[in-house]
Amino acid sequence: MTQTTSLQGQLRPATPNDYAAVVKVMQDAGLSPDAVMVVGTTYWLLEQDGQPVGAIGLEHGDKASLLRGAAVVPSARGQGLGRQLVQSAVEHAREHGDTVLYMFSTGGDWESFDFQQVPLAVVMGDLPDAPQVAHYRAAGTRPGGTTWMRKLS
Repeated sequence: MTQTTSLQGQLRPATPNDYAAVVKVMQDAGLSPDAVMVVGTTYWLLEQDGQPVGAIGLEHGDKASLLRGAAVVPSARGQGLGRQLVQSAVEHAREHGDTVLYMFSTGGDWESFDFQQVPLAVVMGDLPDAPQVAHYRAAGTRPGGTTWMRKLS
């Protein structure tokens, strides 16, 4: 996904110099920034008037990716920015050749994005080396909430 501009904001690939901004957006949105922007991931930053207001990432596997942190800061919510972030990540995953996109979530209407609930074991099996999955395995914990999947083909 290249840089795009819409009425809601400018979405661009995050660079290593954007690490602090991506972490801040995640934290401000109430999400964990653990393993943000590590090797094997792609992140984007959404800006309004030059200020970071949203971020999203993908952790890549073989023909599958894990959606990471569809985050919008509280002051920018209600403008459709989260939808813009998710749709852009879905497009990128398709362009990347993925056939399926997974995510962990503690809330949200993910069915409106054509995601369906799946058992955690499906994600753990399809993306064993994804940073979030590796983090949960190393910590001996499991992600909270629900595990989701969207077929892309």
